Amino acid sequence: MQTVEKWATRSDAWTPDDDTRLAELVLQHIRSGSTQLKAFEEAATLLGRTAAACGYRWNGVIRKHYQSEIEAAKQERKTQQTKADITTPGKSLQSETSASMLEVITFLQTFDEQYQKLKAYVSQIEQEKQLLAERVETLEAQLQTQGKAFDQPFSPEQLEEDSRTLFAIMERARKLLGDNRPAGT
Repeated sequence: MQTVEKWATRSDAWTPDDDTRLAELVLQHIRSGSTQLKAFEEAATLLGRTAAACGYRWNGVIRKHYQSEIEAAKQERKTQQTKADITTPGKSLQSETSASMLEVITFLQTFDEQYQKLKAYVSQIEQEKQLLAERVETLEAQLQTQGKAFDQPFSPEQLEEDSRTLFAIMERARKLLGDNRPAGT
């Protein structure tokens, strides 16, 4: 029994007045075409509670007592929307179109920015490619020039002259070492 009394005497318990104000706010939001979540946020500020607490109270306790009022509020919203559509034909369509057009414009602007960045990046890469291609051509030319020097066969005269030079170097080395043997023996 103590727990029942404890719940009944909570300092933050929902009062009938709190329930009524919450119900009025939710019904008002339904009539205006707003969401119940927005109603819970507004009620939370007004009642000094969290939006989650207001939603829990509405869905768990209050809602079942206001079924006819909820249906009436929904019907009233439909009637108001129909009147608005009749008095200002195309206005809701126009506002929807405007919103979607703004989204399209924003998307296209973002897309264009990204396209310009990619275009600049591709241009930079093409410049680097051109520089690298030129460097490759230069190195290939150097390689061909150096390769031609090694590809040329030695003439018999060059071989004979190089042989004489080699024997002369060997003869000098032998003399320096003090060996009196003739080179080649």
